[in-house]
Amino acid sequence: MRRDRRPITRPRRALLELIERSPKPLGPRELHRELRRAGVRIDRVSVYRNVAALLELGLLHRVLGSTAVRPCVERAQKCHHAIVCTACGSAREFHSVALEKALGDVRRSTRYRVLGHLLELRGLCESCR
Repeated sequence: MRRDRRPITRPRRALLELIERSPKPLGPRELHRELRRAGVRIDRVSVYRNVAALLELGLLHRVLGSTAVRPCVERAQKCHHAIVCTACGSAREFHSVALEKALGDVRRSTRYRVLGHLLELRGLCESCR
């Protein structure tokens, strides 16, 4: 069920499950292709709309510089950081107390009211090294 208590649609559930099972972030075209391959009847426009809705609900995060999305591991209202393998595309979410402290230092020293931030590290995962 969604936060507004209406049931989630079958195509949206299939989309979210596909994203959660995927070892790497997927873009809307890849998602559409995989859903159709799995027998889910959904058009590409609906994939884009559903991805946008799931991003808005905080269930997904967009990979920076890409149309690919990845699941939100922790649904808590925390800043989400990720590390992405540049070889295979796998991604992991991480949280760092030290990093949050450093970002707090930046806010204080610049006297900005930060409304949000994105941080994505890129490198090679253990399998690709």
